[in-house]
Amino acid sequence: MVETLRRAAPAAPAGITANPTEEALDELKASLRRLLATLLDRALGIALDKVETLAGSFDEIAARGGIPISALLGGLRAKLQGRSPIWGAIRGAFAALSPGVKALIIIALVLALLLLPVTVVLLLLALIVLAIWLAVRAGGKGQN
Repeated sequence: MVETLRRAAPAAPAGITANPTEEALDELKASLRRLLATLLDRALGIALDKVETLAGSFDEIAARGGIPISALLGGLRAKLQGRSPIWGAIRGAFAALSPGVKALIIIALVLALLLLPVTVVLLLLALIVLAIWLAVRAGGKGQN
């Protein structure tokens, strides 16, 4: 007669749970999260490097491109930052000027501010002379 021996299922070694597939799935999920975080970190790092390279090339173009290109790039940069593009263009154009021209513009602005009161007085004096001349002319026609 053939005896069938029934063996008991082997006992699970220590440290292994009754359901190994759930533990494996949890480990897989954690690994995938770490992989995704690493990929995002690397992708953002590469993107930031490319943006910095592009900004550097814009600065080079502005330095070599003269006043119109500098004004255009200054206006564009200000618009992207949410500021006034006109003021950005003025700042970009001024930055492209040579130091001597910058000094002359600053001197002219300072002199204009200092001479503004004198200009107003001269304008008022000219208006008074014009009024007297018109009054004398009108009075001379009335006597003829």
